[in-house]
Amino acid sequence: MRNFMPALLLGLAACSLSGRMDDARPAPPPGPDEAKVVFYRTSVLGASAHFPVFEVTDEGGRLIGFTETDCYFEYTCPPGVHLFLTWEEGDAFVEADLEPGKTYFIQAYSRFGVLAPRPGLAPVAKGSEQWKDLEEALPSLRCRALDPLEAAEFKARHAARLEQSHRAYVEGRRAPRVIRPSDGADESVLPAK
Repeated sequence: MRNFMPALLLGLAACSLSGRMDDARPAPPPGPDEAKVVFYRTSVLGASAHFPVFEVTDEGGRLIGFTETDCYFEYTCPPGVHLFLTWEEGDAFVEADLEPGKTYFIQAYSRFGVLAPRPGLAPVAKGSEQWKDLEEALPSLRCRALDPLEAAEFKARHAARLEQSHRAYVEGRRAPRVIRPSDGADESVLPAK
């Protein structure tokens, strides 16, 4: 019994990682011609559900990472308007209007669903109550990056699901949450764990 508890705790900790992401070093702050979006997850509800996160365009989508508990991943992109999508039992969208040189944060979470967890993406506005929670959580979060081979395989296997979710957005069946340009922050390199 004495050996059972440490093994159980180790097993539960391992469940929070998807196997599709690798440990990574935080990227430098975005340059003058780019913006950075940081996706993070702290909730243990539905910890074994690792939601895919895509940037979606009219030409298709780019898988940029999977939500993992107590982890974050960074996405550097050109400034302007971007659409981010995740799914499991239902879809969640964020429309982001990104300014150059700024970093934006999106919290991933899950709620109870009927058959599987329901994903959520919540933009975190600079100076909000959630911002304070983010500042407390960041030093303990693990930086991760998408394994390119896993990304290609997953995207190929789920192309129809991506198209279906994007169509729901285009047809107005799913309303997005919004990131405004002023929600971003000038920041230094994020902490690495």
